[in-house]
Amino acid sequence: MLSRAATSTFPAATHGSGHADAAATLTAALHTAGQVATVLLVVTIAVGFYLLSCLIWPFGKCRRCKGAGKFKSPFGKAYRHCGKCDGSGLRVRVGRHVVNHIRAVRGAGQNSTSKGSK
Repeated sequence: MLSRAATSTFPAATHGSGHADAAATLTAALHTAGQVATVLLVVTIAVGFYLLSCLIWPFGKCRRCKGAGKFKSPFGKAYRHCGKCDGSGLRVRVGRHVVNHIRAVRGAGQNSTSKGSK
């Protein structure tokens, strides 16, 4: 018994009219475009909320010391400061670096309110 993949003719080429096939293709393309637009909208909103949270809470826990800012010695009595965060236990979040870069680029340009030579 032959499978559909092994046959030499395509069912779309032998059955139905061209208008119905074009309408089905257009409907499928519009449906896919709608899905892509929805995904892009959701991703844009998520990135916006992340950047907003980075404006409010710019620091996260240091990944090396897990926010403690210090390490205990192997024998248990002495401590030393974390070299990555210099003992603060904090790090600047990636989104805050992005926000700082956007602010620096935006602030570097000329605008109508800047005082400068004309």
